[in-house]
Amino acid sequence: MSTLSRIYRSTATHGNYDTIFLILLLTFELVISIAIVRYVPYTEIDWKAYMQEVEAWLEGESNYMNIRGDTGPLVYPAGFLYLFALLRWLTDDGKNITKAQSIFIGIYWMQQFTVLLIYQERIPWIRSRCKEKDKLTLAHHVWAWRGAMAITCFSKRIHSIFLLRLFNDGPTMLLLYISVLLFMRQRWNVGCIVFSLAVSMKMNVLLFAPGLLLLLLQASPDLKTVILRLGLGCALPQLILGAPFLTTYPVSYLRKAFELDRVFFYKWTVNWKFLPEDLFLAKSVSLVLLFCHLSGLGILSVRWLRAAQKQTAKRLFLRQPLSSHYIAYTMFVSNFVGIAFARTLHYQFYSWYFAALPYLFWSSSSGESFSTWAFRLLPIAGVEVAFLTFPATPWSSAILQLSHVAVLLSIQPPLVIDDEQATKAVEAARKRD
Repeated sequence: MSTLSRIYRSTATHGNYDTIFLILLLTFELVISIAIVRYVPYTEIDWKAYMQEVEAWLEGESNYMNIRGDTGPLVYPAGFLYLFALLRWLTDDGKNITKAQSIFIGIYWMQQFTVLLIYQERIPWIRSRCKEKDKLTLAHHVWAWRGAMAITCFSKRIHSIFLLRLFNDGPTMLLLYISVLLFMRQRWNVGCIVFSLAVSMKMNVLLFAPGLLLLLLQASPDLKTVILRLGLGCALPQLILGAPFLTTYPVSYLRKAFELDRVFFYKWTVNWKFLPEDLFLAKSVSLVLLFCHLSGLGILSVRWLRAAQKQTAKRLFLRQPLSSHYIAYTMFVSNFVGIAFARTLHYQFYSWYFAALPYLFWSSSSGESFSTWAFRLLPIAGVEVAFLTFPATPWSSAILQLSHVAVLLSIQPPLVIDDEQATKAVEAARKRD
C-alpha cells in the first residue's frame, strides 16, 4: 500500500481529521474573503437604500407605507430595521463601507461555520454505515461528503452577494442555518425562536416553514407541545419585534413586511427569462406555480409520512429523537420546492439555497463512480453558471430550470431515525398492538 493510499484511508477513518478539515476550509474562507474585499471593487445596490429606510424609522416614522429608500418602499419585517440600525451605527451612519464589508466577512464566515457543522453531523453516520465494509470504501464515502462540504466554499456569486453587495439575505440565512443546527441537536424551543428571528429579517425563510411544521409534528410528544412551540417560539417573537408597528399601523406593516402578492420586475428575473414578459407577469402563471408548489409539498409530505410509518410504525408524534440528517434534509427540501416553483428569483436569492445543493445531491445518490460525481456536479455547476450570467438570458434561465429539475428528481425520503432506534420503535409498537 502506498503512502498516499494510507494517508487517504487514515484521514477518513479517524474522527480527529474531521476537525482539521473543517479548520482548513474555514481558514480558506477567511483568507479568500479578506482578499475579495481588498482587491475587488464594492458594488452599490441596496446598502444605501437600507440606510435610508433605517434613517426614516429612526426619525420617528412607523408607517411602513411611508418608509422608503432609493430602490422603493421597505418590504422587510421589523427585525431587519433593528439589525441594520445597529449596522448603521457601527459604520458611521452607513458611510464607512470598508467597515461594513468587514462586518459582512464575519457574517459570511459564521454562516459557513454553521453550514459546515451541519454537513459534519453526517460523517459519524457514514462511518457507522460503512464500518462493515473495507477501509477504502469507507474512505471514498467520507471524502465524497467532505467534497460536498468543500463545494459550499467555492461559489463566486455567493461571495459577491455577501461581501461586495451587502444584501440583507446574508444575516437572514445565517440565522436560518443556526436554527437548523439547533433542530438537528434537538433544541427545538430555542431553534423555533432563532427561526422566527430569521423570518423577522426577510420572509423568504417561510419557505422552510412547511418542513419545520412536519418536523415539529413528528418530534413533539403531543399536539399541545407543537402548538406551544409554534405560538411561543415562532409567533410571539414576531409580535414582540413588530409591536411598534403593529400597535400603530398594523395593516401597513403586515401588507409591506409580508407582501405575498408582490410582483417583481421582469428584467431582474434569473429563472424565467425564456418566457415573454407579458406571460411572466400574467396572473395565471403565478397561480400555476403556486399550485405546483403546494402540490409538490403535498406529494413529498405523503412520501415522508409513509416512510416514517414504514420505519417506526407511526407517522406523527414519534416520541423519540429524529435523526439529525432527516431534520436538515427535510428543511432543505421544503425550501427547495419553493425555490423551484418561485415566480421569480433575483441574483441575491441564490444565497437562499446554494449551501443546501451539495447536501441534497450527496444525500440522494449512492456510489462514488465517475457518473455519480458527474450527476452531482453538473446541476450544481449549471445553477452557478445561471446566477453568474448577467443579465440573464433565455439560455441561462433554461439551464437553471433544468438543474432544478435534476434536484427535484433526486429527492428521496431519508431515514427518520437511526436504524437501531427504528428497530426498537417497531418492536415496541408491535408489543403495544
